[in-house]
Amino acid sequence: MSIPVRHTVGSLAAIVGGVLLTAASALGQSADGLFVTVPNPITTEGVNRIKAIVGTRIDPAAPQRAGTVVFDFNPDGKPAATADFGACLSLQDYILNTVNRNGVNTVAFVHAPTSAHTVLPVLACRELVMSPGATLGQVTDDGNPPLVPPLNASKETLYRETLAAVGRGGLVPVVRKMYDPAVQLRRGIPRVPPLNPVYFDAADPEQVKNIAGGPNFPPVEGVADGQVSNYTARQAIALGLAKATAETRTDVAAVYGIPGISRDDPLEGRTPDVYFWAIKKDIDGSVRESVNRVIRDVRQKGGNVLILVINVGGNDLVAARNLADDLRAAQTGDDKIKIVAFVTEHAPAAGTVVALGCSEIVVAKPKPDALGDAKEADLGDFAAYIKATRQADVEANLGSVRDLARAQGYPEILIDGMFRHDLEILRVKPAGNNLANQRRFMSREDFEKAKAEWVEDKVVKPKGQLLKLTAQQAVEYGIARVAVEGTDVKAVTTAFGWPDAKSPDPGWLDKFADFLRNPTVTVLLVVLGFTGLILELKLPGLTVPGIIAALCFILVFWAHSKFSGQTFALALLLFLLGLALVGIEIFVLPGFGACGIFGILCMLAGLGIVTMDKVPATAGEWGRLGERVSVYLFAMIGAFVLAFTIARFLPKIPGGNRLVLNAPVETGSPAEALPGGGEAAELLGAVGTTNTPLRPAGMVKFGDKFVDVVSDGGFVPAGTRVQVIQVEGTRIVVKEV
Repeated sequence: MSIPVRHTVGSLAAIVGGVLLTAASALGQSADGLFVTVPNPITTEGVNRIKAIVGTRIDPAAPQRAGTVVFDFNPDGKPAATADFGACLSLQDYILNTVNRNGVNTVAFVHAPTSAHTVLPVLACRELVMSPGATLGQVTDDGNPPLVPPLNASKETLYRETLAAVGRGGLVPVVRKMYDPAVQLRRGIPRVPPLNPVYFDAADPEQVKNIAGGPNFPPVEGVADGQVSNYTARQAIALGLAKATAETRTDVAAVYGIPGISRDDPLEGRTPDVYFWAIKKDIDGSVRESVNRVIRDVRQKGGNVLILVINVGGNDLVAARNLADDLRAAQTGDDKIKIVAFVTEHAPAAGTVVALGCSEIVVAKPKPDALGDAKEADLGDFAAYIKATRQADVEANLGSVRDLARAQGYPEILIDGMFRHDLEILRVKPAGNNLANQRRFMSREDFEKAKAEWVEDKVVKPKGQLLKLTAQQAVEYGIARVAVEGTDVKAVTTAFGWPDAKSPDPGWLDKFADFLRNPTVTVLLVVLGFTGLILELKLPGLTVPGIIAALCFILVFWAHSKFSGQTFALALLLFLLGLALVGIEIFVLPGFGACGIFGILCMLAGLGIVTMDKVPATAGEWGRLGERVSVYLFAMIGAFVLAFTIARFLPKIPGGNRLVLNAPVETGSPAEALPGGGEAAELLGAVGTTNTPLRPAGMVKFGDKFVDVVSDGGFVPAGTRVQVIQVEGTRIVVKEV
């Protein structure tokens, strides 16, 4: 493959730009930054995506301009190696001639083995940060083994020019060692000023004659002759290739003084199409489904930005964490949405957890002309939650929120401070002038152990208090991206340079579910459901009440299943168990006893739990469950009254008697009813035919008389011969013969 040497990347403009930015770096980095994930392998499509993402953030006119762009070359911490030189050259060219020239500091973050031509765009970045376990080197040409042959002349020229463009021209021998095993890397003092140590190739006589001393120069530690090098982080720092070590993106952000939330932008350079949605009640399972419904609606409308207005809290941290995970998932995949949390006033406990799951957090501060009672937003108030929750649950949820913070790039120790009174948190900076922009949060105990390396900068949280962040503190500590004046969503869109936000309109099915979940509507459905069920059992052959009962209970469970999550299966099983027990009591066991009562309780418990957001754990939650079960118990009692009223008067209503199955009257032989216990006793041992199904109650024809009976257990279909086996007063028990 012939590569024309068309990239004059060592041009004066690029070199001057590098010098100016290096000087700027010494004075302090921009407060904003951007992390960009470089795909492995690097492809033309991936490079175009990177250009779209970075281009919108490095524009000098961008409202949230990134002063530092960190290129993460190891997605998910996996090794990176691209043999396609053309794609790597395209990314190198963009970094050198577009990003660097816009006055942006570019940082390569290598945290796994990185080799082949992926090394080229790494070297194009102004600075390199490596994790302790990472390596860099073993450059191959078109996928050939690293020993032979070395790079062709045109590619080698591009590597040289890349180093010159970022002010690392003196490291050419160090980089050549990555792809040419013949290089004998040494370190020495030049014969002419400046007399600073330099690296050179001892196998090149032209380089050796310019070095004082010799001819025998000791090898560079850890770099062997006769093979290409694969530098560790420690070696890269010693050689001047790398600036520092960092394990995670959060650590890299701390090195450069940019927010740890400077993560990949889900917009990926797309034109923002913005929607907003306000959460109007404390976070629970219903809010989770509402937000997910809004996300689906925004996607259907082609939107790619959702501003989530949060001015609520709640103590259900499990539901909040689940919602936060949903929000994070919505920001990944093929149809990404950028979700911005806008905290207008208060977002305690669960509200904070949800905000942590968003792409960005924006907080409100009073306008300059605001009235005296206007306050800035606050974030992270867990005091009420801790007071109302068992210690074991608090510890479990603390671990969950810490995991979320780590995944989102927030300092975990700040989350600890929101839960723990006994923790004192400091903000510290490195001792001396090295990495002057770096700030880190640590406990007082950890600081006392590392005083030689760090200097106390500020007390973030004194011992004996819980951490609650004001809007100003949230921005200062890297939790919030920006503070805007006022609580209008337009302030957020203006801050990001986006068009005005629109409100999504949920579909009719979701609105119908919201309507059904109204407590009054739910109780009404339960009353109608039990009424229909009782009528179906009381009046054999009447199918309409049974259909209505089934429809009502299906609507109750369907509507609440959209919200109740983990409790739905339990509630449904309890209700079905109760229904089965009631059926056994009616159709199998004579009378109505413990089985029927327990069945009714199970049905009531199922109805109560399905309207809860989780299985009750605290006394307050059990109390709320008891209240709901009581409401449905009264609904059932009302259903009994209504059902028996309908059963009594329906046959007397003109046209209503057509809906009820009555005993037939034979011509010339009018039906007679047994008037008393004496006549009933005469039927003992008599054999007749069932005129209606026995469930277990029904009607049997003895001669020309129709008599109400009950079976001795089980269902008996109509037209079956039965015999009277027991008479108790007017209660006649029959069995199938």
